[in-house]
Amino acid sequence: MDHCGLDITVISASALKNVNFFMKMGVYVVVSLVAGNSVTKQQTHVSKGGKNPIWSHRIKFLVEESATQNSTLIFSLMSRRVLGDRIIGEVSIPVRELLECVSGSETKEHVVEYQVRSIRGKARGTLTFSHKFKERISQTNKINNNNATSIDSVNTSCPPCNAYVMPQQGAPSYPQVQYRPPAQGYNSYQGHHHYGGSLKGKFGFGLASVLIGGLLVENMVSDAVE
Repeated sequence: MDHCGLDITVISASALKNVNFFMKMGVYVVVSLVAGNSVTKQQTHVSKGGKNPIWSHRIKFLVEESATQNSTLIFSLMSRRVLGDRIIGEVSIPVRELLECVSGSETKEHVVEYQVRSIRGKARGTLTFSHKFKERISQTNKINNNNATSIDSVNTSCPPCNAYVMPQQGAPSYPQVQYRPPAQGYNSYQGHHHYGGSLKGKFGFGLASVLIGGLLVENMVSDAVE
């Protein structure tokens, strides 16, 4: 069975609908290739460009030549949020439409723009991307989709921590001083410490409640506007 490679570069978006009311949007794109019951998904990194994000993120797909007439590309633009990511809008394009528009020059890169629309069909901005079809590839030489660049391949591991170095022999040591409890005893000191800790706990809980409440209000307002 023969295949053809499809290279997609998600370039940028402009004038997107802001679905965050209190914070600047961090936007990423999930690109899905739907061919019958088969769905292949890949994802860009998160852009902090707000309403006008820029990615220039290249994605590679493998399409069965016999399925090009029934395959669809779906670009889902998402806003990264603390209490759950929210969809901004989508672009849905049949693969055959891309082929028909560049008939005779499929192997050249073409830059196109499509309108982003919400689930209800409302305009939500513009998406710019490029596409290029590669020559026919046999089953034995087909492209490995796992080589595509996606956000999941980014190394997010933390750098190693600096180890504590024990002092070497011969290094000067500080004289040891015997600790003496305060004249008023331990009872009064412990009570004061307990009182201060209680205030700190109440303050931390109150601040967390305010932040969570603000995010919940943002979700409710965003849903109402939509």
